[in-house]
Amino acid sequence: MKQSKKINTYQLEDFIADPQFISWVTLPDDALNLFWQQVQNEYPETQPIIKDARKIILAMNISVESMDLNEQQLLWESIELKVKMSPEKRGRTFSLWLRAAAAVLLLGIVSILSLFYYTHYQKQEISTVYGQTRTLALPDGTVVTLNANSTLKYPKNWDKSAIREVWIEGEAFFKVNHLHQSGLIKDSERFIVHAQKLNVEVLGTSFNVNNRRNQVKVALLTGKVRLGVEGIRESEINLQPGEMGEYLGRKTALVKTRVQAADIAAWKNGELHFDNMPLWKVLSLIEDNYGYQSVLKDSSIGDKRLSGTFSVSSEDALFKAIAISLGITIEKDELNHKLFIR
Repeated sequence: MKQSKKINTYQLEDFIADPQFISWVTLPDDALNLFWQQVQNEYPETQPIIKDARKIILAMNISVESMDLNEQQLLWESIELKVKMSPEKRGRTFSLWLRAAAAVLLLGIVSILSLFYYTHYQKQEISTVYGQTRTLALPDGTVVTLNANSTLKYPKNWDKSAIREVWIEGEAFFKVNHLHQSGLIKDSERFIVHAQKLNVEVLGTSFNVNNRRNQVKVALLTGKVRLGVEGIRESEINLQPGEMGEYLGRKTALVKTRVQAADIAAWKNGELHFDNMPLWKVLSLIEDNYGYQSVLKDSSIGDKRLSGTFSVSSEDALFKAIAISLGITIEKDELNHKLFIR
C-alpha cells in the first residue's frame, strides 16, 4: 500500500482523508488490519491520532441525497445505452463507469470528513517571535500571557459545554477563569493544558508552564493543579502554591520541588529574576527567548553565577547588564544571531 506522504508525519486530517484508512475503518479485511497494525507498531506516536481519526469516521453519518426525476431519467438512459453495446465493450465500459462512480463517492466521503474535521477540530493558533510577549483572553475569560518564541493552540470551535483544553509549546502564564461554584464538577468547569505528554488540570488558578528542550516545568502561584502523564494514572501529582512539577520527555516520573514561583513567572512583567544561576543556564534561556546561540571563549565562563533582577525591555540592555554583573564581555553578531562571550 502506498501513501502520498510518510505515515509517521500524518496529522489527524491526513488519516481521515486517506482512502486506505477509511476502507480499513469502514470495511476492514485481513490485509488492511495487518497493514495498519504494523503502522502502529512501527510508529507508536500515531496510535492516539489513529484512535481519534477512527472515532471521527465511525461517528459520521454519511447520507446520499436522492436524485430528482430528471437525474434518474438520465441515469437510466445511460445504462440502457450500455446494455445495447457488445458484451465485450459493454463490460469494459461498465467497469470504467463503476470505477468512476466509486471514485466520485469516495471523493464525497473524503470531502465530508475533511469538512467535519476543519469545522470541529481545527485549532486557533497564536504565536510569538523571538523577543516578543503577548497577552490574550480565551473565549471563557481565561487570560494567557505568551512568552517569546511560543505557540498556543485552542479549539477554533469553542464548545462551552465541553472540557476547556489548550496546547502550549514554549512558555506561557495562565490565569484560569474559575467557573466551578458548588456540587459536582462539570466538564465545562475543567481546564486542561497539554504540554508534550503532560496534562495540567485546574479549576481556577494562576501558574507558569515552560515546555522547552524536551522537558516541561509547571510552577504554581495560586490555587491547585494536578499533573499527570498522558495514559499513566499512577503518575499524577498535585501541586500547591510555591511548588513546581517537572516532566522529562519520554519518562513517566514527575519531580516536585519548592520554588519561588513568582520569580519564575517574572518574565510576564518584563523582568528576569536570577538567584545564583549559572551563566550557561542563563544563556540557554536567552537562546530560547531571543534566538541567540552563545560561543564561550573559555568554557569555565559558563560556571559564573548570576543573581539579581534584570529588565527585558530591550535585549541590548539585558546583555549589557549581564556582562557588567559578571565582569565579562558579550559581543552580538546580529547577522548570524550569535553571542561571543569572553
